[in-house]
Amino acid sequence: MVNHIGDLVVRRRVSPVARYGLIAAGVAFAVLGGAGLFWWGESVAGYDVGRAAHDEARARTRIVRLRHEVKRLSAQLAMSKRLLQSGNVAYAALSAALKKSDERRMHLKERVGFYETVLGASKAAKGLEIDNFQVIRASSGWRYRLVLVQPFAANRWTYARVRLTVQGQGAGRPSGASTASLVDTPRVVHFKYFDEVRGPLKVPANVIPHKVMVRVVSGGRVVTHSYPWPNPTSPGPHE
Repeated sequence: MVNHIGDLVVRRRVSPVARYGLIAAGVAFAVLGGAGLFWWGESVAGYDVGRAAHDEARARTRIVRLRHEVKRLSAQLAMSKRLLQSGNVAYAALSAALKKSDERRMHLKERVGFYETVLGASKAAKGLEIDNFQVIRASSGWRYRLVLVQPFAANRWTYARVRLTVQGQGAGRPSGASTASLVDTPRVVHFKYFDEVRGPLKVPANVIPHKVMVRVVSGGRVVTHSYPWPNPTSPGPHE
């Protein structure tokens, strides 16, 4: 209602509380309207907030479960590695023991064969004989191994003179030149049934050995054999 008093116009004042209330209502309406439009847009686009939250919770649960599984598998892998290392150590020890056992067995087999040879020689041999001779590679050069036997039935001690003569080619000689004695190793032995003689063969560095002459003299009996020098590159006995 407007009252006219001359040219003066008087209007009814609106309460500040009402004005602020109207402003707040307008803001609330705008926010709710915007939220409603946002939710309506998500709904139209196919996005569901509740479902998304549920999927996220499931994903977090799965991540926790997978982390536990990774820890379990890591612990199992570490245990498997330790078991494998222990198995390798045990296998290496067993392999070394088997190798040592095989070497021992072969050594005993050689000794049994040697004693059988000694006993067998007593039936046919008439005196001292050379049973075996080897040139063996060693860390310090070359060594020899000579085995002498005599008839077991003889049952007596015997003395023998052993002479090893290494023959070969010296440096600068033509390949067709006759070989000369390069190393002469005498030895005196005393045994009853058999004897195993060992010693070094010192060959000069400028000499190519070809063979070894073994000469054994016992009483009036002389036994001589020639043995080829082993090829340094071929596998052979080592000391």
